[in-house]
Amino acid sequence: MKKLLICILCFAVTQGYAQVRVGVEGSFTSFNFWQSQGYSGLPSGVNTWAMNGFQGGVVVEYDLGHTGLILQPAVLYAENGAHLGNRQGFPSLPGGATIGFSNTEIRLYSLRVPVNLLYKWDFNKVRILAGLGPYIAKNLSGTEKGYYEAYYLDGSGDYITVKPKIDNKVDFSSGQSNSTQGVTKIAPYDIGMDAQVGAQYKKFQFWLNYSRGFTRLYHTNYVNAGNSFWNFTLAYMIFGHDIKPKL
Repeated sequence: MKKLLICILCFAVTQGYAQVRVGVEGSFTSFNFWQSQGYSGLPSGVNTWAMNGFQGGVVVEYDLGHTGLILQPAVLYAENGAHLGNRQGFPSLPGGATIGFSNTEIRLYSLRVPVNLLYKWDFNKVRILAGLGPYIAKNLSGTEKGYYEAYYLDGSGDYITVKPKIDNKVDFSSGQSNSTQGVTKIAPYDIGMDAQVGAQYKKFQFWLNYSRGFTRLYHTNYVNAGNSFWNFTLAYMIFGHDIKPKL
């Protein structure tokens, strides 16, 4: 009986392993912030521009029987953030100086865990895959760098313009940000959704992925903002096999 149980266990583990593939992936990322108004009726007063970065890590695939469905979790080190400019709602500085605008780049580095459910279509040697799923990310480090422009009247009544630098280390908390006062606060966690489509040839995979965060990562008096990014990914499956066709 013991030998029989051991044989059954070994068979089950072998069959399960045969349906698992493990690989590595790297992505070129174009990331930005979505935004919404901080107060109803007031303009957000912030322009955003996309920035480029990277994402990379380990990906696992598991065939869910003979359904054509694949569960695909991954553990990734990811870069995100946004280029922000022309914000409103700045307080006046000591001495009567007025801030006209700021121009900064926020770069965040996170540990990101997506879990996608995919469906596969096999065409000869090429496999087409598409799916979606949730992700959760833990923000690890980040900076906001740039400058702001301020002006004030001197003793002769002339306007003097200055451009102090902004070089803030991100504080991962849920408070309000004020970059010109040296305060950049980002929520410590991000939760969102992925949608992706791709193709596989032998052990290589090519993906186009869009991700949208649901978490308000960044906010001021005038704006709420969160993650929005595109990934262009190349993956290589190091070991593992597809599930065998059902007879």
